[in-house]
Amino acid sequence: MERHEDDTHPEAAVAPGYLANHAARLFNRGVDATLRPHGLTLALIGPILLLSWKGPMLQRDIVRSSAVRQPAMVALLDKLEAMGLIVRTPSATDRRAAMVNLTDEGREAARIGGAALTDANTRGLNGFLPEEAANLVVLLQRLITNFEHH
Repeated sequence: MERHEDDTHPEAAVAPGYLANHAARLFNRGVDATLRPHGLTLALIGPILLLSWKGPMLQRDIVRSSAVRQPAMVALLDKLEAMGLIVRTPSATDRRAAMVNLTDEGREAARIGGAALTDANTRGLNGFLPEEAANLVVLLQRLITNFEHH
């Protein structure tokens, strides 16, 4: 979809919040397009990548580590389990808790998801000098900190 200069309000065109949000939407759309042929989405790879990074986790700890609310995360985990990407087993120490593990297929999905994210970030930084890319990261981290604390 082609954008025209007059599609964006002049104040929005230079507003950091708008630009960060717009960049995130484009990033997410591109990653989803890359993942779709594999039967995956950005939402589905979130918990997969978390498990790939941290190893087996209690379901409640996955919820705590995520920006996704508990009912939505349970639905995501249900879907991942139905897809054969995770298995949930009762915790040995707490009968009410479920331990979540990646399957071999889940580890492959994590590899695919990680590559999609890396490729999207690389595309986004196309034409940036290394110091520009490093500066962008620092500036975005400061922007996020400011939004979190104000």
